[in-house]
Amino acid sequence: MGIRCLLVSTNLAEIPYPVFPLGIAHLAGALQHTGHRCRCFDLLSQGGTSKLSEVLKEFSPQLIAISIRNLDTVDSSDPESFVSTAKKIIDFVRQNTTAPIVIGGPAFSIFPQQMFSYLKPDYGIIGEGEILLPKLANSIEQNNPIPERLLHNKPTPDIWKPVVYDPEIAHYYIKHGGMLNIQTKRGCIFKCAYCSYPLLEGKSYRFRDPEEIGDLVEIITKKLGAKYIFFTDSTFNDPQKNYLKIAEVLIKRGNTTPWCAFFRPAGIDKEELKILKRAGLAAMEVGTDASTDETLEGLNKNFSFSDVLKFNDIAAELEIPCAHFIIFGGPNETQKTVKRGIKNIERLKHCVVFAYCGIRIFPKTKVYEIALNEGVIKPTTNLLPPVFYFSPYIDQKFLDKTLRQAWFGRFDRIYPCSEMLDRIKFLHSRGYVGPMWDVLVRKKR
Repeated sequence: MGIRCLLVSTNLAEIPYPVFPLGIAHLAGALQHTGHRCRCFDLLSQGGTSKLSEVLKEFSPQLIAISIRNLDTVDSSDPESFVSTAKKIIDFVRQNTTAPIVIGGPAFSIFPQQMFSYLKPDYGIIGEGEILLPKLANSIEQNNPIPERLLHNKPTPDIWKPVVYDPEIAHYYIKHGGMLNIQTKRGCIFKCAYCSYPLLEGKSYRFRDPEEIGDLVEIITKKLGAKYIFFTDSTFNDPQKNYLKIAEVLIKRGNTTPWCAFFRPAGIDKEELKILKRAGLAAMEVGTDASTDETLEGLNKNFSFSDVLKFNDIAAELEIPCAHFIIFGGPNETQKTVKRGIKNIERLKHCVVFAYCGIRIFPKTKVYEIALNEGVIKPTTNLLPPVFYFSPYIDQKFLDKTLRQAWFGRFDRIYPCSEMLDRIKFLHSRGYVGPMWDVLVRKKR
């Protein structure tokens, strides 16, 4: 018969826009696939802890899984931590039920031991939960609890299960921007110096069947009414060109819903972008990450700024809006590279640029090693609160002042990024759908 499982998303972040809690939708599908009853609850869209209290009483769950998506804003200009909020939610749940609590999600998987000690759940799942969460639910149903408290799932090819989009939750995100999201693959083969994706999802790709992607697109658009799709892969344009298979399915099925995804500004040509546009590609968020060849090398990006310019020029020619995300102050950054980088960015036409200063330090990344070697942190430094790396050759005040002066009055150059929230809310309130920065590009065009 299965047990009653409540899945709770704790994410309250709305920058750069509200994001549907896809993680619990995947977990709900995996649990239902193994015979368990599920209910999803999203704190951002469903009324916070007061409504959660009602759900706990009404549903009377036998297992509660709490997903923690973000540790913090990863923005040194607005370094807000979300861990204490997760602690309050878990404590609240503990006070209102005797059901076992299991926590997971990307934030937990980066600092599992620390967060387990601080949050004090009954169980924690490191990595993907689609396999281990049903296993835990089975053990509770059989009254044979798993003795381990920290469960570690290694990336496996057999990960793709049905995805359950809760209609009530989905309606909120459709109303506040029109978007729902889909994941087409997991893992990342690239080795960007700051990134935790390979740690979380593995260092090789695991693709979902393109026809299943087509099915999900039809579910969220035709059944739920999504007006915009976001593909949440770490990088949509993989070197194996699997993204073209997805485009072919969308074209074959006559997709007319616009979509956006994260792109690497290399390894894709004009003809391929034309195919993606035919499939509905309406905008691209680009992992440019740095604005000079020196700083790109410092981040281990394995492409040059000339590659970025070529990519952006093709996108501009095809009238596909781009948002470039660029980090200043990383390895190899100097006052000269900052000034030259700002000039380089001016060569990026018909696009929006979001700038961040400093790099949030995560364990088991290249930036972590650099920070240790340069004495920025020690092996004993607590990285659970946000700690940022800045190049020793750059002054943070100079960096902040230079960016503010260079982009003062520019609506298509955004720093600090937290200032974008009010613009997005205003545009959504006027009925616009999508990520909203693309509206700024079209306005300038």
